[in-house]
Amino acid sequence: MAIEQMTLTMKSLFYERLFLLNRCFDQVMEILEQFQQDEVIHEVFANDRKRAVEGLRADLSHVLTGMLHQKELEASVALTRKQIEAEGKDGK
Repeated sequence: MAIEQMTLTMKSLFYERLFLLNRCFDQVMEILEQFQQDEVIHEVFANDRKRAVEGLRADLSHVLTGMLHQKELEASVALTRKQIEAEGKDGK
């Protein structure tokens, strides 16, 4: 049970980080929009940077989600193996 709880805690930490990373990208977009509305930066410049931010967000989200999926799969396989071993020792 301790391994399961630790795995859940690690998973939630990783997904919380991914959420926070995406929230930071949201903030970047909001700030760029504010600079554009205040006419500090030109619309074309702002739009180019927004596309770059969205591209980076998409790339990181894609890669990190894939890596998190792989970690979950590995943890699931390890947990299943331990459960099978425990059942074998208990004779169940």
